[in-house]
Amino acid sequence: MADDPFDRPATPWDIFNKNLGRVDTDIATERIAFCNACPELRSKTRQCKQCNCFMDIKVKLPNAYCPLHKWEAVRVTFKEEG
Repeated sequence: MADDPFDRPATPWDIFNKNLGRVDTDIATERIAFCNACPELRSKTRQCKQCNCFMDIKVKLPNAYCPLHKWEAVRVTFKEEG
């Protein structure tokens, strides 16, 4: 694949990429649990102090990972419909 999203870090625009797919709810829940327990999470804006990402969105992206390596990118086979 010429434009493999796993060849680059996740970007905020990836949330609009329907071909990227999303992680399972269980994975997103596990990821956000790490974030919620992390002192680097700004609770009011739900942003990470390390990467400035909005974590409630970032945890759903398969090519995203924690800059502190508390969770990593995963490959998914699901592609969003529509």
